[in-house]
Amino acid sequence: MNINKLVENLLPSFVLHYFLPKTKVIKLGKIQFIKDSDEIIVLGNGPSLKKDLERLPLTKRRFDFFCVNNFCSSPYFETLKPNKYIFLDAYFFSKNAHPDWVKQREDTFKTLNLKTKWKMQIFLPLNADDSILTNCIKNNNIEIIKMKVRGKNFKNPKIAVKKYLTGLYGPTQCNVLIYAIYLSIWSNYKKIRVIGADLNFHNDVEVNQQNNHLEITFKHFNQENHTERLMKNPSKIKPFSMAELMQTTSDTFRAHELIQEFADEKNIDIVNSSSFSMIDAYRRETL
Repeated sequence: MNINKLVENLLPSFVLHYFLPKTKVIKLGKIQFIKDSDEIIVLGNGPSLKKDLERLPLTKRRFDFFCVNNFCSSPYFETLKPNKYIFLDAYFFSKNAHPDWVKQREDTFKTLNLKTKWKMQIFLPLNADDSILTNCIKNNNIEIIKMKVRGKNFKNPKIAVKKYLTGLYGPTQCNVLIYAIYLSIWSNYKKIRVIGADLNFHNDVEVNQQNNHLEITFKHFNQENHTERLMKNPSKIKPFSMAELMQTTSDTFRAHELIQEFADEKNIDIVNSSSFSMIDAYRRETL
């Protein structure tokens, strides 16, 4: 029996409260980031990640790793031992999430709880219901942090950089990769390398010519492709319109442009080493 289970079995609940991991709400400038290298690799969850991971030089560990969403289901999770993990999509911590999302997130949180044998930080948006995570995650190696930051894309890059420097603002919270990179900047890495950042989801959407429904083929590196009607998370009740999809796409790519401006201000190098990516904000560099 592991130590967490032993503590749970031996201690009453009111005492147990003081032993198990608690969520912290922290301003970005006050977070004590776990950092074991000057360079970090941010893992997107696009289809190209599988190919990118196969090209990683793993014979000698030279990087920290930052992963997103359901990466812990990959066999690479225990090989890379990421020290940073982020959930941003509402279905990970909404009580109104569709049953499909509930099952997926519970599997993910249980896997994290079981597999994480090293120190790791999980980041959540401020409005997240963290109890959904802490009900599954009892692992003392894991620190859960809610980011006290407001997401906003400013039209003027100079104003954006000025606001981001306060630590109270960040880019719009419309895509998890955005904040994995943004937090890596706040961790003061000298170099941030991005892989698996396809960001071509808008190309995977078609309009049904009979009923005007938007239909998307989901493509992730660790899942089989599947097609369904494009619905808004977390409850999958309201459908997306094409205008809404294009606005979200525009906001996403604009956020990456603002992140590059912020990185320039902080003298941090961001490179896109994805084997395929639609992001044009970062310079390209092969692994």
